[in-house]
Amino acid sequence: MSRLVDRVLDRIVPKASASACSGTYFCNANGHSGYWYRFCCLDSGCQWTFIRSSC
Repeated sequence: MSRLVDRVLDRIVPKASASACSGTYFCNANGHSGYWYRFCCLDSGCQWTFIRSSC
């Protein structure tokens, strides 16, 4: 399931910027419990980036 989400977000998030991040925060993203994340595509690749400590 998380692979599908990663693929969908990978298409949504633009690659042109050096630090292109989605505008939406995701609670418990990709199985990380209790925290807010957003999906960012950097030059080094796409990954979930920690935002805040609690949902």
